[in-house]
Amino acid sequence: MVQLGSYNASDRHNRPNTLQKVLLRAFFINDGAYQDPVDISGVTIVTKVSNTSPATILGSDELLSTDLSQSQILMQFGGFASGLASTSYTPVVNASGIYKFGTGEYGVVLDNTLSLSGWYDFNGSAFEVANAASATGNYLDVWTAKLAGGSNYKSIINEFTLYADTFFTMTQPLMLKSSNRLVNKHLTLGSKTDLKFTTEITVENKDIDESVKNIFKDSVITSAMVEISKINDSVNLPSRVEVSGFSDTAALIDVTSDNTIIFTWDTEDIRNLGTTAIEQTKRENLGSPTGTYAARVSYNLLNEKIISPLFHFIVS
Repeated sequence: MVQLGSYNASDRHNRPNTLQKVLLRAFFINDGAYQDPVDISGVTIVTKVSNTSPATILGSDELLSTDLSQSQILMQFGGFASGLASTSYTPVVNASGIYKFGTGEYGVVLDNTLSLSGWYDFNGSAFEVANAASATGNYLDVWTAKLAGGSNYKSIINEFTLYADTFFTMTQPLMLKSSNRLVNKHLTLGSKTDLKFTTEITVENKDIDESVKNIFKDSVITSAMVEISKINDSVNLPSRVEVSGFSDTAALIDVTSDNTIIFTWDTEDIRNLGTTAIEQTKRENLGSPTGTYAARVSYNLLNEKIISPLFHFIVS
């Protein structure tokens, strides 16, 4: 799940079903860095089965073809300007804007919990599109954007799948085992780094069908959070000082399709604490900003709340 203000949406890689808010994100990268495009004119949803080749929906100018019929447009999002703040999202029938989550990171919310609609400019005339991307199947989300000043608009094609009702029944309790590992072992003070926690999930029931086991290979963890602490050796300092608590990171977590938990941590924050009494106390208790740190993750897995062991790493 990804948080938009006070609402949650299922990411395209989280096996979204037809009755959910589905977040379709696109990450724009230039020369190895996230970068905002100059403009995003729209995001268009079409079926994949009717458009297995880009040539069926794109013209020679690399834009959506003017030969597309109105019936092929299943949903349209637009009104980019500088992008709506993701925290401003409210689920209403005309919530068909493009939201900005960070530099180079944008998303639209395909909300199948209400009668969503948007507007599409068809050969110079705008018409309202009632969301028709609400059945199970494979879809394409086509982002039309100007990536840099002076460049032409181009259309970029991504894909996603809506699944059938994701309920299934079992005749015995499902026994899941999860284990985590922190990929990062050494960070440099002043760096801004993605802390990556891999997650291995095993179904321990021996007689469970493989189709059920395969579900848990996709992203199935929810409410992921990360806690970071400084570990001190000096007898004059507390042995463990919280740097970021679980509640501090809850809205800043990404979970990939293989259940890897990602938290982007700016280590510059360690030595740039503010002047409040709480921050000054934390500064004194931390001691040197370099040294040994420990991180752990918390997340929900079915009916369990998992808190991982501490993973130690060095900041130098």
